[in-house]
Amino acid sequence: MIAHVDMDCFFVAVERLKDSSLKGRPMAVGGDPAEGRSVVTSASYEAREFGVHAAMPMAVAVRRCPGLVVMPPDFDLYDQYHYKVKEVLNAFSPVVEMTSIDEGYMDLKGTERLWGPPMEAGERIHWAIKQATQLDCTIGIASTGTTAKIASEEAKPNGLLCLPAGTEAQFLAPLSVGAIPGVGGKTAALLESFGLEYIHQIASAGESLMVSTLGATGRWLWRTSVGLHERKVTPEWRRKSISKEVTFRTDTTDREYLTAVLHILMEKVCRQLRREKKKARTVSLKLRYEDFETIDRFQTLSQPDNRDPSLFSVAKDLMLSAITRRVAIRLIGVGLSNLTGSGHQTELFSEKRWLKEWNRLQAIDRTRRQFGFNSLLAGEAIHLANGQ
Repeated sequence: MIAHVDMDCFFVAVERLKDSSLKGRPMAVGGDPAEGRSVVTSASYEAREFGVHAAMPMAVAVRRCPGLVVMPPDFDLYDQYHYKVKEVLNAFSPVVEMTSIDEGYMDLKGTERLWGPPMEAGERIHWAIKQATQLDCTIGIASTGTTAKIASEEAKPNGLLCLPAGTEAQFLAPLSVGAIPGVGGKTAALLESFGLEYIHQIASAGESLMVSTLGATGRWLWRTSVGLHERKVTPEWRRKSISKEVTFRTDTTDREYLTAVLHILMEKVCRQLRREKKKARTVSLKLRYEDFETIDRFQTLSQPDNRDPSLFSVAKDLMLSAITRRVAIRLIGVGLSNLTGSGHQTELFSEKRWLKEWNRLQAIDRTRRQFGFNSLLAGEAIHLANGQ
């Protein structure tokens, strides 16, 4: 059995832990409504009643919900709660995959002697997450990951739905085709044009007809409709890359500012590398100009690393080589890939210098865990302290 765990209005819920006066009020986490590019990152259930949803332009959200409380995102704090949830899930199963900051899958196979049957295990997990974080979550449990995700969506908010093996098709039958993860508006409209509005209609159409009409997509839809589409739970340690990017409120040509932002991004991905006990061999850079031309650069190192200064130096060189036009830049991003373990090979003449730098980075990580990422600025990022 596979469990899908989804934190309820995760960003909103964490903000309400900081400020209890926000409870019960329609609110959204996202950018400043006055900024033309800001969007809703997360919306409370109270706000959703007004039609506010994630990815909606914040200006539109404020118009739909005049009393909307808008909070800027605090991703460092969200990361802290993400890892608390992850620790709980890892205590219940050795096979856990966090697919995003607020949801993940668990394979419960072989855990019955410890946690009981799936329903009991789900109750234990639900309680443990609440005790560790004071946050609500919804859990769906089924024989396949896809069905488990649909079950958790149907059980929201703060619910638990466990489907006994063999009941998947019966559960899925009355749901609309849009309930299938991956079926967006265009696909749903296409299916409806064929007279397929509900999942049971896809199941009744049969695999052969679905394949002949929609090819591989048809096979996937039919197998999902009868509860057979399997989604393997891949442990997070198999992750292939870590990246972060930012879209500027105002396009810029200021290289000092770009360098400072790049340093912040590199510090964040390196901190995540160290937290997961990994190193990276490949550094990549992404730039997007105001006319949406996107430039990608990468460099593979002779030795893997997870230290900010050395990896930032590589990323900075990539950035300077990528800026070849006198056009403002709207987005910058950095990525680390080719990940390996964090073991360190001792070098006779540089070990003392390496150890000193490592201890400094550990001290910085501890400070930021306690007081937040922005409590300390280092290196080139210090230019951001001027309020740019």
